[in-house]
Amino acid sequence: MSKNLFAAALVLISSLSVNAQATKAFDATEVVWYGLDFTKASFVGQFDQGMGAMPATGNDIKNKWVGQWNALIAKEPQNFDLKKAFKKDNVYYDMACVNELNSKMNADKIMVFNPGKIDPKEIEGMVNKYKTGDKKEGVGLVFIVENFDKGIETGTFYVTFFDIATNKVLITHQMSGKAVGVGMRNYWAGSVKSVIKQMIKEEDYKSWK
Repeated sequence: MSKNLFAAALVLISSLSVNAQATKAFDATEVVWYGLDFTKASFVGQFDQGMGAMPATGNDIKNKWVGQWNALIAKEPQNFDLKKAFKKDNVYYDMACVNELNSKMNADKIMVFNPGKIDPKEIEGMVNKYKTGDKKEGVGLVFIVENFDKGIETGTFYVTFFDIATNKVLITHQMSGKAVGVGMRNYWAGSVKSVIKQMIKEEDYKSWK
C-alpha cells in the first residue's frame, strides 16, 4: 500500500471511530447530567451580587454562586429541559463529582479582564477526573463552562457527552447563550437556559450528526 493510500485509510478509520462515538451519544435513550463544570472557567469583567448590589469576589462565586447555579438546574427541570433538548426519555442527576471538583477552584484566579480559552484537547483530561456515582455505565452529559462574560452578557460552554464506564469523550460541541434574568443566580443560569432553548427551538442537536 502506498503512503498516500495508507494515510487515507487512517483518516477513514479515524472518521468512522468518531462517528461511532457520536452515534452512542445520539442513540442513548437516557443520559446522566453531571452539571456545570467550572474548573477551567473564566469570569470576565466586574460581577456583582445582583441588581447592582455590592461587587462579587472570586470567593463569592466559588463558594456561593457556583453551587446555586448547579442546584437550580436540578431543582427546576421544567425550566432547564435537558430531556427535550437532547431527545432523551430520561435524565438522571448526579452532580456530586463535579461539585467536588468545582470546590477546588482557585478563587484568586477565576476573575479576569479578558475571556479565557479552553482547548478542546483539554476536555478529555477534564472528564477523566470524574468519579461516577451509582450509575457505572451509559452516557454522561456535562456543560464545561469556558466563560461567563459580563461585557457581552454571554456564557460559553462545551456541551460534552461521555461514556460513563470509560470516561471517554463521545462528542463535544461549543455553544454560547445570552445571560438573562433577575439577580446573579438567575441571570447567569439564563445563559444555560438559552443554550437549551436553542437546541429545542432550532433543533441544533440534529445538526451535530
